[in-house]
Amino acid sequence: MLEQIFTNDDVPREVRLNGINASPMRNFYRDKTVFLTGGTGFLGKLFIEKLLRCEVREIVLLVRAKRNRTPRERLQRQFEREAVNLRDVCEDPNWYWDRLKIVEGSLDYDKLGLSEADLAYLQRSVDIVIHSAADVRFDVSLKTHIRTNVSRGNELLKIALGMLPARFVPVRPRRPTRTASTRWSSEKYYDSVGAGLIDDGPAGGVRRRGSVERALPEDHRAVAEHAHLHEDAERRTWSGSTAIDCRWRLCGPRLDPIAGWTDNVYGLNGVLVGVGCGLLRVLHCHAHCHADIIPADLVVNSSLAVIWHTSTQPALEGPVEHIFNCTTRSDNPFTYQDVFDYGVGFREEIPALQSLWYPTYNGVDSPWVYYILQLFYHFLPALFFDTIARLKGMEPKVLFLNRKVLAFSDVLDFFTTNEWVFRNEKMRAVYDAMTADDQTFFPVDIRRVKWAEFFPTYLLGLRKYIVRESLDNLEQAKRKFRLLKAAHYVVLALIYVALAYVGYALLGKGLTERYGFRVIK
Repeated sequence: MLEQIFTNDDVPREVRLNGINASPMRNFYRDKTVFLTGGTGFLGKLFIEKLLRCEVREIVLLVRAKRNRTPRERLQRQFEREAVNLRDVCEDPNWYWDRLKIVEGSLDYDKLGLSEADLAYLQRSVDIVIHSAADVRFDVSLKTHIRTNVSRGNELLKIALGMLPARFVPVRPRRPTRTASTRWSSEKYYDSVGAGLIDDGPAGGVRRRGSVERALPEDHRAVAEHAHLHEDAERRTWSGSTAIDCRWRLCGPRLDPIAGWTDNVYGLNGVLVGVGCGLLRVLHCHAHCHADIIPADLVVNSSLAVIWHTSTQPALEGPVEHIFNCTTRSDNPFTYQDVFDYGVGFREEIPALQSLWYPTYNGVDSPWVYYILQLFYHFLPALFFDTIARLKGMEPKVLFLNRKVLAFSDVLDFFTTNEWVFRNEKMRAVYDAMTADDQTFFPVDIRRVKWAEFFPTYLLGLRKYIVRESLDNLEQAKRKFRLLKAAHYVVLALIYVALAYVGYALLGKGLTERYGFRVIK
């Protein structure tokens, strides 16, 4: 397994089909023009790779200038650095650039910042619109989320109306409906509790901020509600749109284009990297809750399968709700306990050389116990190491890293302590309608994922692409791991001895007086 992941030279998976017409889905996408938002993000990069291998005519990318780089310079830098693009760009740069067109714009601007010429080009050329751009930060204001994820999404819907018969497909997380203690979601539109409180004008502001926040769930109001607000807009604006709703917890690809590849530390990626490097030692988490984690390539392939399926099926009379849930909860469930059993169980085989301490994990149900353990597992050790660093004249960094890790884990608290149920009957019907060759080229069925086989690949990918460590330093990392393990248990022994001594000192006199014990000196 180690050699397979670390010595593959980042070669994308090659698939041989039975014949040129063996894949109805590839034939459907051949010579199509696709407008893609979020092309520089994690999902966007995977969409680009998959669509190019479907021989589309052109992918039109919405890209903004950033950090004094033009959109083309940003994309060029991405191609030169990312493993998913590197091989083909090096062999033939024109293979990419001949099929990509960049239009400058952003979700931060009215009409997405598109020029009149770009709008005209989109309206006369585009066959499919895939909207995968979003602000997924949890620490921004409700106003920012509404403007970026709702109002700009509505503007994209209106722009897409001029591209008919194009298919508009948003890819987004979904908030389930809450009934009593159960949170569930079927494949249909739901009314938003915040509907009517959002401005429809260009600014896309919040009319009555307090009213919106009181109407929304207690935690993570902006992220939880923006998807339903966008659903309201879809239903009002364009009944022909198709939506693929995925869970919040994306992880690295299972197969395509490179098993285990990733480029971010969001969600579970950050948790496992934090645990593996010894930074995250305690997490507020209900171990029995289902994690509902989705390999990213399954989301991309499911999205493309849904577009193909809804476009090639006979039109039905009356309004049709094309909502498809991409979830593991119903078909291939596993819990947070399973996640950390896999993660911690594999730590000795692929330790990280950059680890600060021996990797351990403590899942805690009680928030009070969690905060107490934070003090002893995170704050006090970080303070100790930073004090040593100051005495040596070095820059203290551990407490700063600790605060960032804790802020990140607090963000995930809402999702790791709640349970959801997502229905996916429509999505299963799409899987079953695909041919054998399509299921080979576009693997989508979560029922075929074997978590015990996937997690080693996933963890190896995190070590290689996030921690940036190759197989060359593995033996050195194992030696350091053994030293950290020994130090960990020595520290535990000293702590237990100290606690026993303090307990004896506090209770010894009372026991002697009550029971007649005599301390022998």
